[in-house]
Amino acid sequence: MEIGLFGGSFNPIHNGHIDMARRVKEQFGLSRVLFMVAKDPPHKELLGNVPAEARLRMAEAALCGEEGLFASGMELERPGKSYTVDTVRALLAKIPDAKISLIVGEDMLQNLPSWREVEALLGLVRVIAVSRPGVAGTLAEAAGTLRARYGARVEFAEFSGLDVSSTMVRAHVEQAVPIEGLVPLAVERMIYENAFYQAETVARLQEKLRASLNKKRYEHSVGTMRCAIALAARWNGNAAEARLAGLLHDCAKLPAERLLALAAQYGLAMDEFEREVPGLLHDRLGALVARDEYGVREEAVLDAIRSHQLCRAHMTKLDKIIYLADKIEPTRDYPGVDMLRALAEEDLDRAVLACMDSVHAHLVQEGKRIKPEGEAARAAFREELAERDRQNA
Repeated sequence: MEIGLFGGSFNPIHNGHIDMARRVKEQFGLSRVLFMVAKDPPHKELLGNVPAEARLRMAEAALCGEEGLFASGMELERPGKSYTVDTVRALLAKIPDAKISLIVGEDMLQNLPSWREVEALLGLVRVIAVSRPGVAGTLAEAAGTLRARYGARVEFAEFSGLDVSSTMVRAHVEQAVPIEGLVPLAVERMIYENAFYQAETVARLQEKLRASLNKKRYEHSVGTMRCAIALAARWNGNAAEARLAGLLHDCAKLPAERLLALAAQYGLAMDEFEREVPGLLHDRLGALVARDEYGVREEAVLDAIRSHQLCRAHMTKLDKIIYLADKIEPTRDYPGVDMLRALAEEDLDRAVLACMDSVHAHLVQEGKRIKPEGEAARAAFREELAERDRQNA
């Protein structure tokens, strides 16, 4: 059996890893490729404080449905550092007739002489080397050293790896830059829902929010944060504020009796409509809760939370992003949502208006009362958009 051994911390696994494994498997006719998740790699410091078990779960999710690609937690079962030579010996003990190929990138090929029992390791495996953008040196030079010094069997992939790295993914998450396209969708969701690689201040807020909301509402809040980050990138908005407002927009989405008690606690004026439908209070109360319980001081963020349900006249770019992200985030599934998502990529204002119209039509269809403030905001925004079009004509 021809087995490819692809070891690493996978912190996190990304599309470059998967593309490399697919193409190596095809070029070299491998039966399977094992993504061997390292528990405690000896040659690098693990950043991000993501446990090995979580990195393994992300790898498993990423490879679900990938033919011949599998995640392995074999190294997690051993104490101490993860040494490849020990892993290879363990694999050969389980599958004595296996022919193992060690898949490495250009930087790892250059570092092989520093690995534990490198001569014994290279006697047990063939090395398949893949060039990587941005890494100095050449495969041929490093391979020549290994052949001359250890008699290593080194072969080269016919392609270069994608220009993506785990370092890039971690930096994007911390800096509120979208990671769509860098990692599989399942991994993206796991990263955001678990606050992996987030700035410490954001991670603390997220854990507090998780404890206060039910699972479905929390997942919606994280989905809104992801969508707000993407919209901020698309429309040159403030990414950090979009992340914060998206995450906390529903922080006061509570049962009716708690909303009424909270409104009384804050002395919030309520009309008859809100007493009948207390859920309509969650936007105004959300801004107060975000300020007092989550420590948010940015007025733009508080305003966006306050107006994300009924909107307001003269909405800011952040207001629009949060209103729209709330309605089209990835967990939303209703007729017309895909059209709204596509429109959000083309024209932010028209997408917002289309979303307002969609909400209005749904309320009418359901026979529900419509709050006058929401209708006034919709009419004002429609006129603002018409004025924009007149000026651009």
